[in-house]
Amino acid sequence: MPEITIRAATTPEDVATVRNLMQAYGDHLTTHPSGAASICLEGYARELERLPEGYATLLIATVDGKPAGCVALRSLKRENRSCEMKRLWVSQGFRGLGLGQRLLAEAIAWAEQAGYIAIYLDTVPAAMPEANRLYKNVGFLPAERYNQSNIPDLVFFCKSLVTKT
Repeated sequence: MPEITIRAATTPEDVATVRNLMQAYGDHLTTHPSGAASICLEGYARELERLPEGYATLLIATVDGKPAGCVALRSLKRENRSCEMKRLWVSQGFRGLGLGQRLLAEAIAWAEQAGYIAIYLDTVPAAMPEANRLYKNVGFLPAERYNQSNIPDLVFFCKSLVTKT
């Protein structure tokens, strides 16, 4: 059984590892037959250069000490304490281990502990069908557009973090 660890990227080396994983994510989208490349072309290179700037947290998954996946969260400029989940990615060689689900669960737990009341995300379903199934399975629901992106085929989701009593 492989040893799986998910933790915050806290060192410059961790951030460099997340940058490499996010680059692989971008490479996947730019070569995907769905044509989802545009999701990464809106300032993506600049975003990677500036990591961790703009993000509240970067989470990294390792399998037996090897970088395997990542996810990032950033605050949305809203009064209602919402955040946006970005760049959920599991490298090809580590798929099938439940890492996507574990990264998603850790991102949700982190957002709850940080006091956010909702997580938003945008996605191109044709480019990442497995991720879209995960989003729906953990309670993300279709949402209104929350950003200014003009990417075609972009779909928006939101998950409330408020516990109903």
